[in-house]
Amino acid sequence: MTLRTHHIENTTRTDISAEPVIEMKNVIKDFAAGGGFSATDTFRALNNISLKLYPGRTLALVGESGCGKSTCARLITKVHKVTSGQILFHGKNINEITRRNDLLHYRSKVQMVFQDPFGSLNPTHTIRHHLTRPLKIHQQVTDTSALHERLETLMTQVELPTSDLAKYPHQLSGGQRQRVNLARALAVGAEIILADEPTSMLDVSIRLGVLNLMKEMKEKLNIGFLYITHDLATAHYIAEETAVMYRGQIVEWGDTQSILRQPTHPYTRLLISAVPDPDLPFANLVESEPNYALSADKIREISRVTANGVLKVGDNHFVSNWKGTTAA
Repeated sequence: MTLRTHHIENTTRTDISAEPVIEMKNVIKDFAAGGGFSATDTFRALNNISLKLYPGRTLALVGESGCGKSTCARLITKVHKVTSGQILFHGKNINEITRRNDLLHYRSKVQMVFQDPFGSLNPTHTIRHHLTRPLKIHQQVTDTSALHERLETLMTQVELPTSDLAKYPHQLSGGQRQRVNLARALAVGAEIILADEPTSMLDVSIRLGVLNLMKEMKEKLNIGFLYITHDLATAHYIAEETAVMYRGQIVEWGDTQSILRQPTHPYTRLLISAVPDPDLPFANLVESEPNYALSADKIREISRVTANGVLKVGDNHFVSNWKGTTAA
């Protein structure tokens, strides 16, 4: 799908030398495990996570289900508190953001787009309601005429006709609903959007259109993205940098192209090898990898260890040192 570039006006791009909008520093998150409210056992969901989100850039957080990707987003949005470490917003610890007005400001600047575009919208309200409500809560408009103009601008920016404002979520396709969710983030002036598997529930034929819209928002509005996914193909398409997660740890990170060209950690190589090859018949794949499941289990066991240091692979390519480490 080709986007019409006049929909979103250009703004000045910020390069990686700028200060990060969001920074996670050595974040650990433990949850109580079993036993209800009196549980004493803990499960470590995140172990020493550090990452930075810059304006006008996308970081892809890649890994299988249950590795801790969405937990990172929930900590950034203050759904959960960190067990230790810090999350900084323009250099300020978000634990110190407690006053109502400060929370409203933070939540307007850090928005989340969820995997299920229909579950994110109230089926009893129109699209007009879904976009008007955040505009009023965050005081983005002052009068009715300004509201009408802003709604039209938002719909144009996400390439939806203004007639869709009168529709209900069930009257839109999955791709259109996800565009409404992106418009909602634009409405409140988001600096960072945490996109949690935003295309995984969409038809393959319309995923590219949503990804192109996200790229346009990044390039022309200088919005930064944390793109959470298990799909390396879409990460390659949209993200300048990639961080590969397994069992609550980041095992390899840096320039996306470098990681895909020169995967170093065994788990990263496992993820890349799992991407289907349309030119390789399944029978040939089974023949060439007869013990694939066994090999995958061994790689996962290696990847469970707590890394002992970091190895630099390239100018912006790092891998956790899994060799010679002890089990977590």
